[in-house]
Amino acid sequence: MRKSYSEGDIFLIPMHDGRVAVCQIVCALKGRFKKTFSFGVMSVQHDETVSLKDGEFLAYSFGERKSIVIFTSPAHLKDGTWRIIGNIPLTSAKKELQIFQCAGHLYNGDEYIRNLSPAEYSQYITLGVAGFELVQNHLLEME
Repeated sequence: MRKSYSEGDIFLIPMHDGRVAVCQIVCALKGRFKKTFSFGVMSVQHDETVSLKDGEFLAYSFGERKSIVIFTSPAHLKDGTWRIIGNIPLTSAKKELQIFQCAGHLYNGDEYIRNLSPAEYSQYITLGVAGFELVQNHLLEME
């Protein structure tokens, strides 16, 4: 059964080490990037006891950069492997995380904004889709 998802949804990712990551969808992309979505991790814990209250996203390192947003395929959301447990509307600070660059172009979610100069690339989150194993690696870095 295919499940739908939207920005602000809170979902759980079972981790390989037995813990659970509590995550929130930032961008539920439906247009040109419909095979991806972005999310932040609110906590990593030992059980599924979750209170639906807003929180800051945890950071992780990828190479030389730090980030708080992960882009990946929505396949595990759609098939229910990553279970959606509620929704908290995105704060204005979290809505700003919907702005990203891809191949030198700036987007706000599905909306195209403009071309970027190469000097501007590093000023924005980069859409780089992580496979599910890389998502697990990022989660293991978060405490």
